[in-house]
Amino acid sequence: MLIHSKELFEEFTRRVVIGGAFSPEERARDGRLLSEKAARDILARKRIDDRSPWLMRISGKGGYVPGPAFETRKRFRNVSLLDHIVSVARGAAVFAEIDLRGASVAETEIRTRVARAIVIGFLHDADKMLGKERSEDLSTDDIDLLIQRYRIQSFMDWSGVRMIPADMLSMIHGVEVSRSGSLRPGMRLLSSQEVGDCTYVRLADRLDGIFLDSDKGIDVIVSELSTFSGLRSDALKSGWRAIHVRSPHTPFLLSDLQRALSRATVEITGMPPLIETHHDGDLLAIIRESAAEQVIETATARATRRLNLKMRVITNPRGTRNILDGGADHRDLIEVLTGDSREASKALFINVDLLSGGEDLRDGVDETFLPFDFPANFAGLEKFSGRHYQPWPVRDDNSDMLRELRTRAAALAVGLGCQEPKDRTLSERVPDATIREDELRNALECAGYDIPEWILSITHKLSRQTLISVFAACLIPQDNDFEEAILGNDGLLHLWLCGDGEGREGLLAKNAGAGSSLAYAAEAWLSGILKRSYIAADENAPGRCHFTNIPVDLEGRIDTKSGLDGLKTSAFSGREGRPEAFDSSKSQTLVAAPAAAEHRLRSLLGEGRSGDVPAYISTPTAMGLFATLNMAASQDFLQLDQYDLARLEVKPGKLVYPESQTFGQLLMFGRHVSIPTKTAESVKMARMMILAAQRMGRPVHVFRGLPEPQNAFVHFDFLPPAIERGLGGRSLRIEQLPGAARMLRVVEEMMETSNIGIEVALRFADPATRFGAACEALATINRMTEAAAARLTSLKITLQETARSRDIPMTETDNVIIDFARAMTRVQGAPRREASNAERTLGLRIALEALESCVKTINQNGTETIVAAIAGSLENEFDRSSRMAWRGKERGLLFPRKAAAEAATIFVEKVWPVAFKSRPPASKARRIAMAVYQVAFETESYRRREIADAPAPAETA
Repeated sequence: MLIHSKELFEEFTRRVVIGGAFSPEERARDGRLLSEKAARDILARKRIDDRSPWLMRISGKGGYVPGPAFETRKRFRNVSLLDHIVSVARGAAVFAEIDLRGASVAETEIRTRVARAIVIGFLHDADKMLGKERSEDLSTDDIDLLIQRYRIQSFMDWSGVRMIPADMLSMIHGVEVSRSGSLRPGMRLLSSQEVGDCTYVRLADRLDGIFLDSDKGIDVIVSELSTFSGLRSDALKSGWRAIHVRSPHTPFLLSDLQRALSRATVEITGMPPLIETHHDGDLLAIIRESAAEQVIETATARATRRLNLKMRVITNPRGTRNILDGGADHRDLIEVLTGDSREASKALFINVDLLSGGEDLRDGVDETFLPFDFPANFAGLEKFSGRHYQPWPVRDDNSDMLRELRTRAAALAVGLGCQEPKDRTLSERVPDATIREDELRNALECAGYDIPEWILSITHKLSRQTLISVFAACLIPQDNDFEEAILGNDGLLHLWLCGDGEGREGLLAKNAGAGSSLAYAAEAWLSGILKRSYIAADENAPGRCHFTNIPVDLEGRIDTKSGLDGLKTSAFSGREGRPEAFDSSKSQTLVAAPAAAEHRLRSLLGEGRSGDVPAYISTPTAMGLFATLNMAASQDFLQLDQYDLARLEVKPGKLVYPESQTFGQLLMFGRHVSIPTKTAESVKMARMMILAAQRMGRPVHVFRGLPEPQNAFVHFDFLPPAIERGLGGRSLRIEQLPGAARMLRVVEEMMETSNIGIEVALRFADPATRFGAACEALATINRMTEAAAARLTSLKITLQETARSRDIPMTETDNVIIDFARAMTRVQGAPRREASNAERTLGLRIALEALESCVKTINQNGTETIVAAIAGSLENEFDRSSRMAWRGKERGLLFPRKAAAEAATIFVEKVWPVAFKSRPPASKARRIAMAVYQVAFETESYRRREIADAPAPAETA
């Protein structure tokens, strides 16, 4: 049982992680400042701060670096530095408590040493936290800085840890193999106890690294534990079972299984699984071997309970108690009555004639139940006009103990008095109320409790059932063995409701329907894949499951009443094993029971839409070693999507999710999101997924079909190839996310802008065509009205920076057009701010018109003739236009004929054959060329020139 590590880590999370790592100072690190309005709104709690904290912007494992060095990192799953160091801190805490207790260390000493392990585990990668290389030395000042930044001293004071920065630096060196054995100024030699305690952090770091290494399976962690040296006891070395389930068809079932597995492990072993996560279709867990079978059995039953219809409990005016609709076992009955105290009170009634016939019965009730602090309330009995009086009504001042007693008593009363099945065959296998009452009497007698004679003498059966149930419920809190015999998983109430599996049926069998059959099938499926046992199927069945290809009878056909999320009843694929023929007017979709259970669960847990299959959005449900140490074992998943995480303003009815709520929680993210059919919307979705990954601090992978394990922090397989090339592939690491989000935002804005659109935006996304697309988009913005262009100022600046960047790839076509534009700047004066696009593209337009005229009209194609024609056309255009001026005209210089001839020569010898393939360009090629020329001419016109480049007066004559 973990006592100290859980309590200490909860407080550490509150003080250091939430209070320190998520502080405004850490969010602002590297100059990420807020606007004045945003800062005011955050201070006034009108919005939340969405800036990722520093430790979530750095990779703890698998980070991106340019060049060949990245190849060695690709095999690691990419996680943030915060997740890694928190995982190591949490793992070190649990390892320390288990091993120290195994070595019979005093409890008071264990607490302090566990707290110290948490601190050293958090700081073990101090160099990365400070942005230093591993080869750089750490100093005591560095450690002191981290203590202040992350408010670690507050936790140490609370937990009673006494360490100065020099001690902490010494222990960090004792953890890191690359630093161990070296002494730096201010450090000291560690004691043997401290060296041994460093082992817990080193083990946690080692196991977290193994888990994140995709080349190593989860079994390697178990092997590493068995051979790891330096531990004080054998409590950690053996007795672990690794569980690996790959079932990408059933993500909702796996998520429920993981939660149930975690809860069952805590309940049975007193500690969470060493590893537990569900990601990319894989469920991975490491649990104690001694309890593995019991954990698996409990978890599979619990994971499928949602599939049953919600149980209803009623007590009708005639006093008949009944269970309707659904439920899997006795826990459902207790849960329903816990949530509905008034129904529990109604089930505990006594016939009014018994109470009105004298005070003997009321005296017996008081004498029997007052000692158990469960007094009856007979106020108003004289005026009561009904037949069934409720002595234990619901009051606002009811204590928790009283409510629990009432719930348990009501559960037993309902189990005793519940109506038997009406089906004759089934009723023969369900014992009646008389037998059930005898079984409860025997259980009380075996436990050494005598039922008061006044209760046994009551002839009114329903009232007697109430009082026997209340008597048994009052005994439960003071006798654990009796509680297990009555309310345990194999207790009497479970027997009444579920039967014994050997011929005796339970009362819930009468409610069996589609839900219970799906729950049974899902439980068998999960149990089979967990235990690696063969799941029997009729290979001669006439059909195959649409999802799993499992053989299935025609009874597996779904219809509109099946309620399965994302499935059409008339789907037809023509695949082998489908019973319908291409010429059949009757189509059908067959779904095996486990797959039907999965899609039924999707409908129950989300916003299922008929015919709209959700994308497979995969995010780890939990992160790191002992991931649920600081969570209640029964806690539900936090369900949210990218829109929830994009919401920053605090408004009524709209929840916001600061990292303090999402960090370290079990998450079910984006499970009901569909991939949009429109390109612009899919780009927006991709950008929002990147932002969501940054906000959550955990990987997000989006698949069109079934997932494959990916090491990247963000992975998409649905984006157009041009955008994939722009992102550098389908997979992104933490360091690549800010640039990718900016690029997608630009592409998204271009797609949404009239006259730019999707085609130009996709060319901009592709690095090979980005320059031309940026130029074309700039030309489009220049043609807009001043008001419209003003709304696109940010986009325009981005496009200008892109087009003017010296690092942007250019095609050979781009290069020759730029050469021509550069030559034309020696002919045409720099364009004014208000110049039209016609003025900015004058040179290329005149050159094309002149050349096409020579070739088509006068049938002249000689180089000298065409050069002269272009140069002459340029001079004529400048002479006749009052709006345009040649370079130097304002200083009285003549038209630069030599420069015009040189520019014309470049056009004829380079632009015409290379860019236009010696033929008039099509409209798209002409449009792009004009845009490239326009941007290049404007850029070169204002570029500072060397004096030698300026035209001499003699050359202008």
